[in-house]
Amino acid sequence: MIWQNTSIIIPLASVVFIAVSGIFYLWIYRKGLQDIIGIGIMILSIIWMTAYILEQSIAANHIKILFDNIQYIGSVLLPVGVFLLAAKYVNFNKIFKAKYLILISAFPVIILFLIFTNELHNLIWLDAKLILFDSFSMVIKEYGTLYFISVAYSSILILAGTIIVLINTIKLFKKPDGQNRWKKFFLIPYISLPLLTILIKSLGFNPFPYIDEAPIVTAICTLLIIPFLNRTSIREITPIAYETIFENIDDGLILTDWNERILKLNPASQKIFNTSIIKASGKSVNYLVPELNENPGVFKGNEDLRIGNNGSTSFYNTRQTELKNGRGKPLGKVILLRDITEIRKAEENIKYLSFYDKLTGVYNRAFFDAELKRLDTKRQMPLSLVIGDLNGLKIVNDAFGHIYGDKILKKIADILKICFRKEDIIARWGGDEFSILLPSTSFSTTMKIVNRVHQKCEEYSTDTMLISISMGVSTKENIEKSNEELLKEAEDRMYRHKLIENQSARSSIIASLGKALEERDYETEEHTRRMKEYSLLFGKMLNFSDSKLDELSLLSTLHDIGKISIPDNIILKPDKLNRSEWKIMRKHSEIGYRIALSSPDLAHIAKSILHHHERWDGRGYPYGLTGKEIPVISRIISIVDAYDAMLSDRPYRKALTRKMAIEELKKNSGSQFDPDLVGIFLHRLSIREYVS
Repeated sequence: MIWQNTSIIIPLASVVFIAVSGIFYLWIYRKGLQDIIGIGIMILSIIWMTAYILEQSIAANHIKILFDNIQYIGSVLLPVGVFLLAAKYVNFNKIFKAKYLILISAFPVIILFLIFTNELHNLIWLDAKLILFDSFSMVIKEYGTLYFISVAYSSILILAGTIIVLINTIKLFKKPDGQNRWKKFFLIPYISLPLLTILIKSLGFNPFPYIDEAPIVTAICTLLIIPFLNRTSIREITPIAYETIFENIDDGLILTDWNERILKLNPASQKIFNTSIIKASGKSVNYLVPELNENPGVFKGNEDLRIGNNGSTSFYNTRQTELKNGRGKPLGKVILLRDITEIRKAEENIKYLSFYDKLTGVYNRAFFDAELKRLDTKRQMPLSLVIGDLNGLKIVNDAFGHIYGDKILKKIADILKICFRKEDIIARWGGDEFSILLPSTSFSTTMKIVNRVHQKCEEYSTDTMLISISMGVSTKENIEKSNEELLKEAEDRMYRHKLIENQSARSSIIASLGKALEERDYETEEHTRRMKEYSLLFGKMLNFSDSKLDELSLLSTLHDIGKISIPDNIILKPDKLNRSEWKIMRKHSEIGYRIALSSPDLAHIAKSILHHHERWDGRGYPYGLTGKEIPVISRIISIVDAYDAMLSDRPYRKALTRKMAIEELKKNSGSQFDPDLVGIFLHRLSIREYVS
């Protein structure tokens, strides 16, 4: 027998060991250490088989006993590995918690330790004898109770592994699972084979009386089953990967046959087209976009598709790939739809910002210049141009703030859109300037439209919001006239109209400012009338010139114009102002000064507005001027304003009597008010009372 010829056994054992190790390491290299349990079982199987072969092949007794002990590493730990392998492949993941792993492997590890130290205590085997045969020798042991307990524990682990695989396999057979269920089914004979080998041998059937079949059978089965279990064939992974990707990808996927009939839609594409696979299956791919049924090539590859569902429109980039078999025969197509709605919106926004004015929604200067060049053709003659400049925007911005000014710009843009035609090109040319191109339009037709604009401005104006625009028109009758000449002519005419219209516009704006102040402050129209009356009487007593009296009259109306910019919660507060509110309120004289400077009609009273809250003793604001450093008309207005205010009700106090108001003026004469002017004013009051 081959086992009786040691000259053959030793080289054979070496070859087997090298071959097995080579296969094992090649497998590890290809798998990338993905299955630790499988690798562990293979290592244990190789140790067991190699140690057994070497034990049988080597003649030296002490080495033979050493390899006999080494075999126990595989035989004791393999049942643990096999059980964990079974648990892994049936997804029994609860067992892999640290506490369970320690519990399962503690006893085998203890047994292994006792085996290697058996000579010290004889707990595993009671006695070991070396029996000599013709060409080789064997170690025969007399085992103790602990060894049989260890065998029983190993058998229980193997049996448990077999049971969980069997239960899982029965479950799999109830539902289709391809090759996967057969792969797990093969675990059953593998797990139970070592146990069956020992059982058969214990029943007296022993074809190889001098050989322990368990390590050889286990090692060979392991070398076969582990690569089989871990081998992921393309035929197996492709359907799984396909299903996983197809069902979970965020992009829309459509699978069609070679006739472009729908075979399958993933959930994303069902949502995109608001349909189901039941409705769409078997229909032409164009069914998904009903409005494009006339076009059989809806999905032409890398093109964008516009899809409208539930009142919203989305854009998708479509990519289609042809599917062919190994012989190149077309099988069908995969169509991918990627949502590019946000990208398209961003592109549209960039395009919009490139051509349009963000505030008003009309075209911008860059687009206007490009269109002026484009329309400069014989076919577009006569080409008319309108340039318009908003009146009084600066004073409105200074008085009410830029947000209010922006409202007027939007309003004038809306008026221009209403009055001009769809084919006309309306653009915001600058801050408060607009330009309009009218192709194939005569001068007379353009003037009619301009007159319509002026009418609409009057309709849209209110007491507190004046909308006025000066416009100049120029028409190009033939191609010989340059665009520069066209622009200059329209601009010159606009400025001429502005000179004529400006005075009226400024007067209206000033009137609207006064009206707006009345609406936002406690002052009433009656208070303004009395202020003007007292001021003019005062000025006449001081022999003011007519121009000075005009200043005094205008100042009496607009001295508090800066209050327009003060927040309502401060202006209309029913109680006295706190320190921080009062600090804001005191800024109104400086604001009024800036508003007045922005209008030629108010610039001459700007300094008087600035200083009308200064005091004779220098404790006023904003600069703390004293005495005659304060403009005289500012000193007059402060007296007149204080007197009339004391005679009027306020939310935080009742009106004073005339006698009490006069006493207050006398009391503050020389501190708050100019004493000489107070005397003149009181003298004038006494004359009026005597006359009345």
